[in-house]
Amino acid sequence: MRKFLVILGIIGLVAMACGGGPGNPEDVVKGYLNAMQSGDIDGMMQYMPESEREEMTDEEKEMAEEMLSFMSAIEFEIIGSEIDGEEAVVILEINFMGQLQEQEVKLYLENGKWVLEEGVI
Repeated sequence: MRKFLVILGIIGLVAMACGGGPGNPEDVVKGYLNAMQSGDIDGMMQYMPESEREEMTDEEKEMAEEMLSFMSAIEFEIIGSEIDGEEAVVILEINFMGQLQEQEVKLYLENGKWVLEEGVI
């Protein structure tokens, strides 16, 4: 029995280390932007709030895929982030066709994972 509990404890630690927690807001923003740059709508949606994922129609997905064709020209760099309880802000520097712009991306915890606020980017 003791051996079983030790093994169960190790499995729990490994699961936590491999993403069992809420993750990192910066990684969420990177994942979202990388999916956006590659035109992967489904990949982008995994970082969006559940309500927004449920409301998106197939027609809206198609329109978004068409609009994303120019996103590969955008370069971004995360220059900072801050977590305050169940909310976070990630600050990006975006370079689009030589124009630099700084943007804050707000996130919040939803069902134990970080998601982007609605209407971001």
